[in-house]
Amino acid sequence: MTLRPGVYLQNRYEILDLIGSGGMSEVYRAHCHKLNRDVAIKLLKKEFCSDEEFVRKFKYEAQAAAALNHPNIVNIYDVVDEEELHYIVMELVDGITLKEYILQKGKLGISEAVGIATQVARGIGAAHERRIIHRDVKPQNMILSRDGKVKVADFGIARAVSSQTVSSQAMGSVHYISPEQAKGEFTDERSDIYSLGVTLYEMLTGRLPFQGDTAVSVALSHIEETMTPPSVYNPDIPAGLEKIILKCCAKDPEARYQNVDALIADMKAVQERPDELPPGTASEAASDGSTRMLSKQEMAEIRSVAGRKSRKAEPAKQTSEEESEDAGLNRMLKTVGMILAVAVAVAALSMLAVFSGVFRKHAPQSGAAVAQETEEQGQESYMPYIIGLSQQEAERKLAESGLLLTVTKREHSEQFAKDLVMEQKPEAGEKLQKNAKAEVTLSLGSAETELAELKLTELNESEAESALRDAGFEVQIVDEHSETVPEGKVIDYSPLRAKEGDVVTLKVSLGRELKDAVVPNLIGDREDQARQKLLKAGLQPGTVSQVHSTTVAEGIIISQGIDAGSIVLGESAVDYVVSSGPSDDDGSVPIYSVEPISGDSNSRYVASINNTYELSNLIGPGASSSSVTVMIRLRQEVGGQSVYQTLMEPRTVTADTIMPVRFKAIEGVYGVDTGYVEILQTDTGTVLQSYEVQFFKVQ
Repeated sequence: MTLRPGVYLQNRYEILDLIGSGGMSEVYRAHCHKLNRDVAIKLLKKEFCSDEEFVRKFKYEAQAAAALNHPNIVNIYDVVDEEELHYIVMELVDGITLKEYILQKGKLGISEAVGIATQVARGIGAAHERRIIHRDVKPQNMILSRDGKVKVADFGIARAVSSQTVSSQAMGSVHYISPEQAKGEFTDERSDIYSLGVTLYEMLTGRLPFQGDTAVSVALSHIEETMTPPSVYNPDIPAGLEKIILKCCAKDPEARYQNVDALIADMKAVQERPDELPPGTASEAASDGSTRMLSKQEMAEIRSVAGRKSRKAEPAKQTSEEESEDAGLNRMLKTVGMILAVAVAVAALSMLAVFSGVFRKHAPQSGAAVAQETEEQGQESYMPYIIGLSQQEAERKLAESGLLLTVTKREHSEQFAKDLVMEQKPEAGEKLQKNAKAEVTLSLGSAETELAELKLTELNESEAESALRDAGFEVQIVDEHSETVPEGKVIDYSPLRAKEGDVVTLKVSLGRELKDAVVPNLIGDREDQARQKLLKAGLQPGTVSQVHSTTVAEGIIISQGIDAGSIVLGESAVDYVVSSGPSDDDGSVPIYSVEPISGDSNSRYVASINNTYELSNLIGPGASSSSVTVMIRLRQEVGGQSVYQTLMEPRTVTADTIMPVRFKAIEGVYGVDTGYVEILQTDTGTVLQSYEVQFFKVQ
C-alpha cells in the first residue's frame, strides 16, 4: 500500500513524499506537526501485515530497538499499529546510504573505510550490549550524514523478521549474509560481524566477495567457497587490514571476532597507519540490496547442495580446515534429514490411527485436554514494552494486556526523566498469566541539580555561598578580576550541574584589575588642572583641604598628600591643600616693607636669629622616607592684631632634614620690639616651632 502526499497518520504525521522502498518496507518523508520536525516513516509492506505473529514480533522488537540511544544508530521515535498500517517513526538523516557512496567513488581510501567501519561497529556494538542483533548489516542500511557521522538503520525490522526464521527460512541481503544465517541456524553478534566484514571488503575493493545469478548460488558461496583476499583486487590494502576482514568473514563463528570491541581495537591499530588511496575505478553493476526472506524451496536447495561436496577432493596435503568443517556439516545435515524423516513418518502414522479409530476411545479425554489448553491460552498474555512511559501510561498499556503494575524501586537516572519507567521485569514479549504483576523501576530523574536554577550570577559572594550550602553542596571560592562584573558579585561557577556533596567553585569578582600609576606634581597648579592630571595618570582626587596663606594666591595648590613621582596603585586617591588666600578674621596681610611710625626715616627695628630645627623630631623613625612642606615666617602683634612676614617661601623637604633658621637682619614693624619666628607646615597650617626674637632700633 502506497501513502499519498498529504495523508495524515494519527492526526500528527503528514506524508510529504516517498523517499525509498526496500524488500519489506517503504520509507516516507513526513512532518510531525506536534513537534514541528521532519521525520522518516518506515511502513511495513502489506504482505507482512497479514501474519499476526510476525506483526507482534515486529512490534516488540521495534520497541526494543527504540530503546537504543547511540550517535551511530538512527533513533526510533515511535512504533505504531494503526488499523492495517504498521510503521516506525524514526529520525530523518540528511545524507546518502553507504551503498550509494561506494557506487559514486568506486572504492574508498583505507582511512575512510576503516573510519566508517569503526562507527558502524560502535553502533551495532551498542545494540549487542542490549542483546539486540541486527541480522541485516549492509551498506544499504548505513547512512552517511552531511556532518560525517555514520548511522545504522533498520534494527527493528531485521530483528522481527529473523525472529521467525528458525529453520525453514533465512532472511537478509544474500550478498552480506553469514553462513549460519543462510543455513537457517542460530545467529548471534558474530553474524553481524561477518556482514560488517563483507561491507568493509566492498568499501575497499568496490566489489562484493561473492557473486551469483541467483540468491541460492550467492548463499551457497557464503557457506562453501573460500573468500578471495581483498588485496587481489586492491594491492594497496595493508596485510593487517586484510587479516581483519578475513577474520570477520570466517565460515566458523568461533574463528571470528567474538565481539565488536576486539574488532574496533584492531581497526584502530590499522588506522594509526594512514595510507590514503586515490579514487579507484567504478564498481560492477550493483546487485539488488533489498532485504528478503529465502523461500522454503531455496533453503531446501541450499541444504541439498551444502550436503554434497561442491568440488573434487584435492591432494591430502592441501586439505583445509574449511573442508573438514564442510564434511562435518554434511554429516550434520544427513542426521537432521533422518530425524525429520522419522518425525514425518510418526506424524503420518498418528494421523492414520486417529482416522482409523485406533484412538477413538480416548476422544473425550482429548477433547477435554483441548478445551483446557484453550482456556489456559485465554488466560495468558504477552508482556508489552513500557520503558520510557509514565506510570499512568504504563498501567494503561499493561491493563490492555490484562496485566498489573507494581513499583519495586525508584532510582536516579541520567537517561530517563522523573517518574518514567526505566526498567521492567519481565522483558517485553515474554508470556505471562493474566493479572500477573509487572515489576518496574521508576526514575527519580537526574541526581544532579541544574545550578542555573539557583541564579548564582545574580548574587554576591555570601548570598551564593549560602544558597549552595543550603542545597547540600561544598563551596570553593576563587577571586578573579572582571571588567564588567562589580566587585563582590559572582562572575561564574562550575560545574553547571552537580549532585549533593559535590564541590561547586564560585568565581567572585575583584572588580577591575588596577595597574600602577605615577603621582604627578600638583603644587602650584589650579584645582581644575590638578584634577585633569590625576585622571590622566589613572588616579582619583582625594580629600581637598583649604588653608589661609599670605604667600600663595587663592585657588592654587599649596601641597599634596602623596609626593610627586611616587608609584601607587591605579585609581588611588591623592589628597591636596588649596590656598584660600589671607584670613579676613586675623587681619593678617603680607608685609613686604615696613614704614616707620615716626618721621625718623633713618632708623628701623631689626632682629636676628641663628638656630636649627630637626624635622625628625616631628616625624620620628623612618623620617628619611617621608617629606613635608614648610615655610618660615615672622609674627608680630600690632594694635592687637597679628601681622605676618614671610622669611622663607614654602618648600618640600625630607623629614630627616636639619633646617637652618638663620636670619641676620629681620626688619620688623617700626616701634615693635618683640616678635616670633615660626616654622609652619603649610598643608595643615600647624606651627612646628616658634622662636621669640628681640628687635632693636638701629640708625
